[in-house]
Amino acid sequence: MYQFKLQALLNHRRHQEEVCQIELAEAQRGLTDAQEKLRRLKKAMRENIQKLQTRQKEHHNASDILIFINYIEQLSRDIEAQMQQVRKASKNVTQKRDNLIAIMKKRKTLEKLKEKERLDYQQKGMQAERKFNDEVASTRHIRKM
Repeated sequence: MYQFKLQALLNHRRHQEEVCQIELAEAQRGLTDAQEKLRRLKKAMRENIQKLQTRQKEHHNASDILIFINYIEQLSRDIEAQMQQVRKASKNVTQKRDNLIAIMKKRKTLEKLKEKERLDYQQKGMQAERKFNDEVASTRHIRKM
């Protein structure tokens, strides 16, 4: 029976791959959440700019307009900060994906080695069986003489 000498390492690589897949999924969720928050902030910015323009056309008092301007400026800062978060989350996803790819390559290399060794083992077993059968046939032939 064939036993792969590096089976424990292969099992470890498979476990590492599963962990990396989970980490990548979490990173992708984080990126999606950050992008959604950015989308909401931009939408709030557009809506409040429209409200400000409407108030300016209606000639509301300066304090109301100043409140909108301050709020829009804060939204602008929030958007910039959120864009930074999106870039950070995107970089994290790229890093996790690259890490997963590297671990997958290592696992696949071990699996190819395992398959090659298994085939070699089977081939040697078949050669030994053929040799045995040849010897048995040769012995029978000698006995018949």
